[in-house]
Amino acid sequence: METVRIIYVRDNQTLKTVFVDRDGTINRDCPYCHELDDLQIYDDTVGILKHYQGKGYRIIIVTNQSGIGRGYFSMEEFRRFNDGVVNRLLDLGVKVSATYFCPHRPDEGCSCRKPGIGLINEALSDFRVDIGGSLVIGDRDDVDGQLARNLGLPFRIVSH
Repeated sequence: METVRIIYVRDNQTLKTVFVDRDGTINRDCPYCHELDDLQIYDDTVGILKHYQGKGYRIIIVTNQSGIGRGYFSMEEFRRFNDGVVNRLLDLGVKVSATYFCPHRPDEGCSCRKPGIGLINEALSDFRVDIGGSLVIGDRDDVDGQLARNLGLPFRIVSH
């Protein structure tokens, strides 16, 4: 199983980018989120993302999804839930360009699982990113914050 990407909007611009965690940051973190009935978007995160989007930042979701590797839900169930998140954000005025996710279990030792930088490297191969002007937003300093530190980027923690 490889790092997986879902690209919603392609562009050729070099843009500052917000790399944002999904579960616990954009939406309520439920155990291995994959049911649309469980989807609850955090208004404060929407406001933060709209702020950066208004300043010309691209929005890209980066998320660990070990529930796939553990067999708790399928790739199709993940995609359906993630599309629900992205569509809800779009309804609220936030355009997500792509989602990059690691489907592996933590014990698999892959290079894409956050706080490793594999997901970001994939995004950098698909998009022109002003990495020096970019940042990471997430709810966990040990994962999202460490990802930011590994990249030398600022980190904005959100808590709900």
